[in-house]
This record gives sequence, structure tokens and C-alpha cells, in this order.
Amino acid sequence: MREPYGEQPPNPYAVDPAPVEASAGEPSLGEHAPRESAFGESPGAAGREDSPPSPADRDRPRIWPSLLLPLISLVTFLLSSLVMMVVAFYVVHGEFSPRMMVSAEAMQTVSASRVGLLLLVVAPQLALVLPTLIAAALSPVGFSKRLSLVRGHWPLWAWVAAALTTPLIGFISSIAVGSLMEESESLKMMSDIFRGHGETGFLIPLAILIGATPAFCEEFLFRGYVQTRLNRRIGPALGIFLSSALFAVFHMDLIHIIAVFPLGVYLGVIAWRSASLIPAMLGHFVNNSISVFAVVLGPETQDQDPSPEMALFLLMVIGLGLLGALLTAVAMWRLPVPPPVRLTPEPAVS
Repeated sequence: MREPYGEQPPNPYAVDPAPVEASAGEPSLGEHAPRESAFGESPGAAGREDSPPSPADRDRPRIWPSLLLPLISLVTFLLSSLVMMVVAFYVVHGEFSPRMMVSAEAMQTVSASRVGLLLLVVAPQLALVLPTLIAAALSPVGFSKRLSLVRGHWPLWAWVAAALTTPLIGFISSIAVGSLMEESESLKMMSDIFRGHGETGFLIPLAILIGATPAFCEEFLFRGYVQTRLNRRIGPALGIFLSSALFAVFHMDLIHIIAVFPLGVYLGVIAWRSASLIPAMLGHFVNNSISVFAVVLGPETQDQDPSPEMALFLLMVIGLGLLGALLTAVAMWRLPVPPPVRLTPEPAVS
């Protein structure tokens, strides 16, 4: 039997509970009371002024913003990528022509430049998260609550354990997908870019860049805004699945989509169980940073044997991952899901 871990804070990821008591002569929520639709209207409510929505229905967020915002973010990401590609060509080559965009050699030269890499990575990620930041800032429930940027109820050791487990999840997923499907050309190009920067002494800054940028931008969007809303509307199982599917599709490469979907599910689970986005952000950062080190230190082809440094690195990652998985399982077993909270609008500051 699990023991409660102190006083349980509310869980912004949980579905709002139905009120326990109902007024005399009124149906209790979940039995006969009409539910609010995704567009904010109760079925059959037209023309009825005697059936106002219950507090629980008013607190249940609508579904369409959770689906519209990723679409807007995708558009801003693609537009920013196009603009930054033109800027990077001008910075690196001193000129630009449409033919350069389809030239693998010209693109590789831009990616090999540190300035070009920063332009191609950072600016599109910031454009990706910009609609999320605006939507959260305009939310009546407050920026941090809307994105689940709260302390949650997991202790710090559980945060670290969950983060250490993330590379193990990614490693297992990559092996499974790699055994069934051949690596795509885009992933091969990305690996070559990482190796090139790693061999020029840019390995640690590259690992931090590739780890931190998506850990903030992608987590704010998918686990912060989208999953928080979906979980409260349709429950954690379907909410985590849909937000993880959207997260995977955004990688726009079939092999990559399949490989990162289990990672998205894991990050969604720990965000839900911890009642905080922060463990998922830490896990995403650790996974991406470790992936950069693995690509740079690993063999370029499958026929080559790993170096002693790579073998030691893998043993360390797997060992810490297994320890983290054990501690994460303990956290999920010993620390129950906290009760949900209704996201009431914050009072205006005079």
C-alpha cells in the first residue's frame, strides 16, 4: 500500500473532478448535467437560460486551441527556417540564389559554420515557441499554470532519476527502429554535421545548444501547453498519446518520427505524474545532449567497432539509465498522483 507523500499539491495535468455535492433538485455532474462541448457550448443548450454551465464544465479547457496552436507553431517554424536559411547563406557564402537551397554541398558548408548552425537551429526554435508564449501570456489562468511551470510534488531526486532514464528510452527506441529501418539521409546529414563540429572543439557547446533549445521550446509547446489542456479535457491516457504523436510528427522524418514517439510518451508520463513540466524539460535536455556525444564519439558506420571511449560512455549512460529507471519507478509507486486543480482566472492587479 502506497503512503501519501506529505500534503499533495494540485495537479495541473489531471482531469477536473465532478463536484461531490449537488444542489437540491439539480442533477449531479456526470449523471444528467449537460457537458460543455469543445467549442464552449453545452449540447442542447440553445434557447435554455435555466441551465448555466457548472464550475467543473467552465474549467474544462476547449480542445481546438490544443490542435490549432501546433499548426500555427509549425507555420512559424517553417517560415523562420526559410528566412534563416537565406540569412545563413548570405552570412557564410556572401550571396544567395534559389539554386543554393537544393545544393547539398552549399547546405553542408552553411551547417559546418558555427554562425550558420546557430541561425538554422536557434531562430526557428524560438519561432516555434513564440505562439505558445503568447497564448500562455494571454491565458486568464496565468503563464506558469497554463504551461505547468510549477514545482509539482516530486522531490529533486525523482527529477534527476527521470532525467537520467530518458537517454535509455531513446537508446532502446533507436536500436529497435534501426534494426527494422535504414537510417534516413536527413539523419545521416545531421550526424555528419555533429561530427564535424565535434572534431573542431565545439562538442560541448553543441551538446548544450542541441539539448537546451528543444528542451525549452518543444516542451513548452507539447508537454506544457498542449498536453496540459488535453489531459484536463480528455484524460491523461489519450492526452499524452495525442501530444506525443504531435511531438513526433513535428520532426518531419519518418525514421525520426517513429523513434521519438516513445520518448514523447515517457516525457508526457513523467510530466503528468510529477505535476510539473520541469522534469520533462530536464529529461529532454539530457537525452539530446547525450545523443550529440554518442554521435560524435561513435563509429561512422555500423561495420566499425566502437572506440574504448565510446564503449565506456555507453556503459556509463546505460548504468545511470538503469539506476534512474529504478528510482523513477519508485517515485511513481511511492508518490501518488496529486489531486487535480481548477485553473481559475488570476485576480487583476490594481
